[in-house]
This record gives sequence, structure tokens and C-alpha cells, in this order.
Amino acid sequence: MRVKLGEHLDFSNGSASPARVSDGAIPVYGANGPIGFAARPNARGPLIVVGRVGSYCGSLRYCDSDVWVTDNAYVCRAKNPAETRYWYYALQTCGLNEHRAGSGQPLLNRAILRDVPVVSVAARERQAIAGLLGAVDDKIAANRRVVDAAEKLMVATVEPITDYVPLSALASRSTAALEPGEFAAVVAHFSLPAFDDDAQPQVAAAGSVKSAKFVLSGPCVLFAKLNPRIPRIWNVVQVPDEMALASTEFVVLRPDGLDTSALWSAVRQRDVSDTLRRHVAGTSGSHQRIQPGDLLDVRVRDARRLPTAAAEMITNLGELCLARRTESARLATWRDAMLPLLISGELAVRPPHSGR
Repeated sequence: MRVKLGEHLDFSNGSASPARVSDGAIPVYGANGPIGFAARPNARGPLIVVGRVGSYCGSLRYCDSDVWVTDNAYVCRAKNPAETRYWYYALQTCGLNEHRAGSGQPLLNRAILRDVPVVSVAARERQAIAGLLGAVDDKIAANRRVVDAAEKLMVATVEPITDYVPLSALASRSTAALEPGEFAAVVAHFSLPAFDDDAQPQVAAAGSVKSAKFVLSGPCVLFAKLNPRIPRIWNVVQVPDEMALASTEFVVLRPDGLDTSALWSAVRQRDVSDTLRRHVAGTSGSHQRIQPGDLLDVRVRDARRLPTAAAEMITNLGELCLARRTESARLATWRDAMLPLLISGELAVRPPHSGR
């Protein structure tokens, strides 16, 4: 059946951005997701955050707990609170960004949102659909927590080392590159956006990759040259079956005398990032790029000094991170394929206790 969002959802304005606190427990949400933490909430969960202005208007975030929502977003709640997560998924089929108004600064207002049409299943089926899709998202979130904890442990394990060497003692730079005409039909593209999207390479047709790329022939660490205040350091534990290509915005580091996870743990230390930031001090943010020579000269902890047990643990943790990210990517692909079919009713989920 086709309904309008206003029949099932209420939209209210967020508030001015609060004072940020580094040890705050309350996430602050703007137009495109979390932007920091606050000491107290202005909205009780469960709720949906809908981006209100700018290029991210119509973006969606589900929040089960209390949050602070800024005035760049709306607080959206289901009139039946038990259906809030279902409507989060239903909203993803609406193309909200296509309903924006304004040519200079795109925006969504509440009148527009209330009038947006959406295909929905009957009320008795909604919680079962939310439960299925929510279980997938909960597993992806759990995997992300495991990866975060594992990476913190990897960095902490290397931190006590007191012997420093130039990075060039631990790794060499690979510059092997291919032009678009030399790509295989399908490639795994390691790009900056792919790193930001949970560090999974994008598998794509070669025609979608338009410029020369570094070719990855084996495990390596990719270190982004752009804007060192936001470290983008990719631990490529193993290359995919597809031809692996990396953006030329990365420096490709091949480990020497240690594995990629130990090398990653050495270059991911805070003092390395601090040193590299000083090298680009005085350059405007959009043009800050690390020179490969400066990167190879930077002094890092000599991770070859790790005791055998610690080195093996870091190797295992790196493999764990890869496995969890790979699983999450598969789950997300399945979710994205199933979501429109479930919301439209083309596929049915048996509600709990419905009998045979």
C-alpha cells in the first residue's frame, strides 16, 4: 500500500550545536551523521536523524539511544514508537534528497517530508522486517567495535618500544603503476572514499576507474598523502582475487623484515602523525600533502623488536580485522539487495508467533 510519511512519522527541529566535550557520552548528530560528543541529550531514542540542509539533506541515521541533534537535521519519530526502526528502513526507499527545495542551499522542510509518498507493508509485518534488517545492521556494528578494539590493541602493543628507526628501515616504497587501458575487466580499487567507507576496496568494472593507479602485487600498507591531520593508513593484509589498484594519493609501503600488521601498528602511532603534520604546517588544509621522501625519513618504533608472542598476536589481530570487515561488506550487500524487496512487500517475513 502507498502512504505519505506524515501519516506515520513526526518531524521536529534539532537545536543549535552544543558545547563539545571529549569525554562526553552523548553523540552529536549533524546533517551527515555523528560530529562529536556532548554532556547531555536533546532527543530521546529511539529516533531517526534526517539531514535537513546542504548536500547531505535526506541522509538518515538510526539512533536507538539518546543523542543531541543539531539544527542541521530533523528528529524523526514513528507515531507508533515500536515501528521506528522499520520506518528508518522504509525512508531509505524514498530518495529524500530528490525532494529537496532550493537551488543555492538545498534543504528539506517538514511540509515536504510529510507529503513524501512511500510504499509500505501492513502494520503487522513491520516489526518482523525491522527485526531482520536490524539484526544485520547490529552484526555490522558489532564487527566495527571488534575492529576498533583490535586496532587499538595493535597500536598499544607497539607503543612501549623505545628503539626508533627511519621508516625506510622497515618498508620500501612501491611505485609500480598501470594505465586504464592495462586494467583487468574487473578491479578492486583501494581509494580514499573506500577507506573512509569501512576500509573495503570497491570491486568495479575497469571502465569506472579513469586514471593511472598503483598496482598492488602483495600485502602492503597504504599511507594517504592527503591531509595528515586525518590519518588514513590502510593495512592490506592480503590482496583480493581481482586486480588490486590503489589511488596515487597513497604511498604504497611494502614491509621488510615484518608483516603488514606490525608495520601498520608502527606507522599508526600518534607521534608519527604529529611529526608529519609539522612537515605540512603552514599549508592550507585542502593542499596538505605528505611527500613520500618525508614519510620514509620519519622515525618510527622498530616493530621488529616485538617479542615473538606479541608479533604473532598483532598478525592475528590484523587477520581478524580483515575477516570482520569482509563479513560486514557481504552482510551490507545482502541487506541492500533485500531492503527494497521487503519494504515493498515483494518478499515477506513471517511475523513472530504467526503460526504455520
